[in-house]
Amino acid sequence: MPLFDLSFNIDILTLLAIIGLSVLIGFFLRYYKISKKNRRIAELEQEMMRAHAEVLAVQKEYCDLESRMKDMPIPVIPMKHSVKEEEEKEQDQSPDGSPLRKKRPNRTA
Repeated sequence: MPLFDLSFNIDILTLLAIIGLSVLIGFFLRYYKISKKNRRIAELEQEMMRAHAEVLAVQKEYCDLESRMKDMPIPVIPMKHSVKEEEEKEQDQSPDGSPLRKKRPNRTA
């Protein structure tokens, strides 16, 4: 003898409506997930494009600098000495090439 007697009377139209609604809800949930993933993929692609554009800009600057360096006859940048410094050095030296006596420190206490 059963304690509970449950009986459901569901006609075919109600069953089809429930199945149809569940299919539509599932379709819209899946569509929302796919569109959200597609938006995220598009954002990441844009970010990668910006990053690659920055790298390409730096590479272009490097190539321009490299081409300018190839045009230079000597790749070393010369240090400029003023004419006055060179004249002072020549005056400090005696004719035989030794430094002048007045530039040496003396040891007086």
